[in-house]
Amino acid sequence: MQQDRVFGAAVRRRDNLLLTVATFGLALMPFVLGLIALATVWPRERDEWSGLVVAAALGLAALGPWLAHNHLGLAGNGRLRARLWERMRGRFEQSPSGIEPVFVGFSPGDELVSWDGDTDQDVGFLVAWDETLLYYGDAFCWHLPRERIDQIEMSEAAPGMTRITVRWHAPREIGRSFTFVSREARNLRQAKQATLALFKQLRAWRALDIDGAETDAPRLGLPPSDASGGIAADHLPSGSCAVSIALMALATLVTWRVVAPMVDAEHFQYAILWSGAILVMAALLINVVLRALQWAEHEDADTDD
Repeated sequence: MQQDRVFGAAVRRRDNLLLTVATFGLALMPFVLGLIALATVWPRERDEWSGLVVAAALGLAALGPWLAHNHLGLAGNGRLRARLWERMRGRFEQSPSGIEPVFVGFSPGDELVSWDGDTDQDVGFLVAWDETLLYYGDAFCWHLPRERIDQIEMSEAAPGMTRITVRWHAPREIGRSFTFVSREARNLRQAKQATLALFKQLRAWRALDIDGAETDAPRLGLPPSDASGGIAADHLPSGSCAVSIALMALATLVTWRVVAPMVDAEHFQYAILWSGAILVMAALLINVVLRALQWAEHEDADTDD
């Protein structure tokens, strides 16, 4: 039932909002603190230390968003795993000894799709049980016999984002696929390493000799293949280019109007910090507007259907 979901739409939207706020907040904060420092410590005179404040602000503004993305990209992951394991642990009691279920994020299809801001539609536990790949998840449960797997490969869905793609076939039907990543990690860097390790384990499992022995793995139905309801991660809503150009032009005009007097007065430190702050806020505005356009387009598509 929807109310029992641990990784529903509300959770994905909340975590995505947290990541967005943290990313832009950490990009903006160094410029704000730098301006406060200049106004407090160097209101009139300038020296090499004021220049170091500006340099530090620029460095932290670049580093902060990267740290936010890396450490908050899996926000709440440990809590999700613990809650779902409480529900699923009994289903693995009869599994062969030595098998450890892996907490993964799952999505049907082989394209990078956004589900309420997350690239995983579902989370669950994956295990290679005898001759079967078995998955118990928050929304889906399925099994996939090894004989139906055509290929297991690593794909770079986006720069710096790798996923495992499994291509398989159903009876009298070919060309099905799904992707997943290991979520046995505290941050995205660890998740990438864990995903690579899982990929190697699955390739080794698929390469084993099939002995034809009967398996006691549960039969749950084949993996879902319906990817409707998601939005292609590289999809740009109608009008997004025009809106982005217009907002960037407006941001450039506002930046020039604000910093021109500072440049004329040779207050270059203030000019740099104000320019950075304005451009970060412009980027946040563009992000919000594009998401609103994407949401409106998605709602229109659902209405038409």
